[in-house]
Amino acid sequence: MNVLHAAHLYRAYSQTIAAELECLRKQASGRKAALEIGTHMGVSAGVIAGALAEDGKLVCVDPWESLPGKEHPCFSICRRELGRQGVLAKIEFLKGFSHEVENDMPQQCDFVFVDGDHSYSGLETDWGITLRRLVPGGVVCLHDTTVPPNQPHRNPGSVAYFNEAIKQHSSFEWIDGCHSLNVLRRIA
Repeated sequence: MNVLHAAHLYRAYSQTIAAELECLRKQASGRKAALEIGTHMGVSAGVIAGALAEDGKLVCVDPWESLPGKEHPCFSICRRELGRQGVLAKIEFLKGFSHEVENDMPQQCDFVFVDGDHSYSGLETDWGITLRRLVPGGVVCLHDTTVPPNQPHRNPGSVAYFNEAIKQHSSFEWIDGCHSLNVLRRIA
């Protein structure tokens, strides 16, 4: 697929649907310090980076584990896709799992998109990172934290963690949602 993408015969894809991407665009608009946990092929990163303030920066975190003698094909597609969109200069890549590269992440973010490990413990880890880095007034978008009504089979552990630990967190208010995405603003 990497070769096909290079030849413009294959498009980068994401499980984040168009309406969710539009929600991300709206919430990232004008922000300056953004973090995305789980970038894959860069579809959502392109939307977020394109919406940031002109001097905004997006840090993208994904394992993109290297293959023997070459980089991961999804990372190649991601960089190429973001270059085609003209937003590559606004992006810094951190290769590794979120808990492995947390020390390299920005200390203060005003926008976070969590779309990494959708297990209970995976979201628990990424939520901890969000709590340590998101400033008051900042927004966090959490993918796959609601089961879409037309897709009851989609019920990852991230839904349970959201309902049990995040939904009623006293430092956050729910401000938007779309399909499987929930958006919260930090109030304290």
